[in-house]
Formats: sequence, structure tokens, C-alpha cells
Amino acid sequence: MTHSSDLQGRAVLVTGAAGCIGAWTVKLLRDAGAVPVVFDIADNRQRLELIMSDPESVIWELGDITDFERLSAVAVKHNIEAIIHLAALQVPFCKADPINSTKINVMGSVNILELARQRGISRLSYASSIAAPAMADNEWLATLYGAHKVCGEQMAAVYWQDWGVPSVGIRPAIIYGPGRDQGMSAAPTVAMLAATVDQHYSIPFSGDISFVHVEDAASRFIAAATKSYQGAHVFDLNGTPASIPDVLELVRAQRASGQLDYTGDAMPFPANPENGELDALLNIAPCRSMAEGVKDTLNSFDQARERGIDLNDLFLKTVERNS
Repeated sequence: MTHSSDLQGRAVLVTGAAGCIGAWTVKLLRDAGAVPVVFDIADNRQRLELIMSDPESVIWELGDITDFERLSAVAVKHNIEAIIHLAALQVPFCKADPINSTKINVMGSVNILELARQRGISRLSYASSIAAPAMADNEWLATLYGAHKVCGEQMAAVYWQDWGVPSVGIRPAIIYGPGRDQGMSAAPTVAMLAATVDQHYSIPFSGDISFVHVEDAASRFIAAATKSYQGAHVFDLNGTPASIPDVLELVRAQRASGQLDYTGDAMPFPANPENGELDALLNIAPCRSMAEGVKDTLNSFDQARERGIDLNDLFLKTVERNS
């Protein structure tokens, strides 16, 4: 099995660390003895606070991903040896601001690839999306965000072809777990938080979904950056398919909450099973079962409450943000 201890003592640049996967990536890197160096536009450690006892100790460099000079200066300052690139504006923000989102998602990604080329960094993983194959195949869902991700994958291929910069792109399905609090597809996690604080919550969609626990996703981004994998790889990460009713039953089995329900049509995403190709490359164990993921999520919320996090306030703010 590939262990993140391969990065022990090494400085790893993490973009988008204020996000859900990013926060877990920072936590797991720290747990493994690596030195995560966050590069972000703002110092927002709220999600880190939910899962870490000492988020204030994380190295946090402020900067815009579109500013190559600043990005390069940070890489030199900390002697960056690996990169995990997670920064991006998501679907609704891309639609609301096409020009700025393209600068961040496309120019930001090419800046990361160019940084790797100029600095000779061969340990690089980055987040693509299940929106990329949808956009490329013109099937069930086309978005500007998906177009950005297609572009990112193709740029990574060119950087390998022309300059030998290796990379591993990962397309996560629906992420769930502590810190997943933004966007419509965050609803299953919000339901788990609701059960923890004994509040009513209704998931606004139904159907089968490919779920990936956020810790499983972060572990794969880290494993993909532990060494140089020759080529420009791109993999789907589908995790564990499950239906919304089944997820709610698993939550109720842990918390006996009768205040959870769901309504609406199925999400427009395919619930594909995990094909195992990414895990085979990384030599990593399969994603946890949905039952394990629900239990781990609820336990993480309990641990956060024990550290003094006001989960009821978190729930109310999350619902308001997504309304």
C-alpha cells in the first residue's frame, strides 16, 4: 500500500485548502509528518477547525492562483517538493462570473503545471471532476465548470507530452463527510449533521448516487503526490454507490433520528461503481463502505463538538448558505 509517509518531512503545496477536500488533505498530510503549505486567496480555516485541534499552526500563504510570480515565490521560499492542486470555483460561481472563474480555473491550473515544469516538481496531483467527461462526451450535463476541467486535463496531457511533467488527475463523484457544507450535493452530509444536533432536514433530491467519503478522496490525492507516476493520468473516483433512502436509513441506525426525509427528483449524475483503476495505480485500499462512511462522519461531528465546535450553529448557517 502506498503511504503518505513517503512525504514525511517534505513541503507539499496545497491549493484550495479552505475547501472540504483541501482541509482533509492538510490534516492527513500533517498526520503523516509532511509539511503542508497552503496557498489560498484568503485565510479561512473554518473547515480545518472542524477536523483539527490546531489549525492555526498550519503554514498559510496568501496569494491569488492567477499570480504566477507570487506562486513561484512561495514555492521557492518553502522548497516545495510536491503539489496537490484543488483550487477552483464551482458550478454556480462559474455561471455567475464566467470571466473570473475561467481565469481561476484555467489560468490557475496552467500556472500550477508551469510551476512544476520550471521547478522540476514531478509529484503532482490535481482535482478534475465528473463534470469533465460529461462535458467532453456532451451527454447529460454541460457546464462552464466542466469545460474548465476538460481544459485542465488536456493541458496536463500537453505538459507531459511536451515537457515530461507527470501528473495524476482525479475526478471525484459526490463528496460527503465533515466539511462538505456547500452546494446542493452537500445535502446528505447536512442530513448527518442534522441528525447529530437533532434537527429536521429534508434532502432536496432522490435517486442513486456515487458517494466518496472526503477522507478517502484526500487520501488518494496525497497518495498520487507521494511519487512521480510517469504520464498524464486521469481517473474517475466513484467510491460507493448508494440510494438516498439507504443513506438515511444508515443515519437513523446510528442516531435513531426520525426528522430526516427527502423529496424531489434524482440528481443528474450517474451512480457508477468504482472501477478500481486509480486504486490499482496508487496501491491503496478501496474506499470505505457507505455504512462506515456514515459512522465515521457522525463520529467526526461528535469529536468536533467535544473540542467546542457549536454544531447547532454550524447546521443553521449551512442550511442558510444553501437555501
